[in-house]
Amino acid sequence: MLLLMTPTSPFARKCRMFAALKRIDLPCVDEAAHASGSRVPGLNPLAQVPTLVRDDGSAVFDSRVIVQLLDLLAPSGPELLPRDALRRIDVLRWESVFDGVCDAAVLVVMEQRRPVEKQDEQWLKRQMAKVEAGLEAGELALMSRSGPVERLGPSGAPSLSERTWLVGTTMTLADLALVAALGYVRLRMPHVLSGRFWALQALESKLMVLPAIAATAPPA
Repeated sequence: MLLLMTPTSPFARKCRMFAALKRIDLPCVDEAAHASGSRVPGLNPLAQVPTLVRDDGSAVFDSRVIVQLLDLLAPSGPELLPRDALRRIDVLRWESVFDGVCDAAVLVVMEQRRPVEKQDEQWLKRQMAKVEAGLEAGELALMSRSGPVERLGPSGAPSLSERTWLVGTTMTLADLALVAALGYVRLRMPHVLSGRFWALQALESKLMVLPAIAATAPPA
């Protein structure tokens, strides 16, 4: 298998983290969909990354479908997609929320690359509202789950207990989607996180000690 991706794509990062944690050997190639000679348009009718090329030459696309395939290929390892149906739906719900944050953030970035006089300020505000609402939902969820085990870190800043995750008592795909979204927002619109969303950033920091997570951080 081969993953066609770009290093800054939060959707590709989610797939890369998932594969690494499941100990799947997944070579990645930096190949933008619209670059000259890119294979992506011929494999994916939507011309988007990430696109997974299987050994038989067929393609799988959309990060949510790719992680489902990776989970089928590696049923052992950490249970990032719970087998319990209701917990699985909860994980997928959070994946959808943070993917939506990424979708809106990408649209903002693309719109802001247009000449200023052609940018639609009201449309930009609507997309930024989605970014803010998704992050706020995650923040409130983590704070409600941390409850009495919330504590202060060594620096005096608030942090989360090791037992605090978005769903259940262990790391899941929901947490990986959170990390991917937070990394992209920090890369493209760092002001959004300044002095805010400490619970989200605390969970991200907890996961960044894992090589599989740290190695996929988007380049500055």
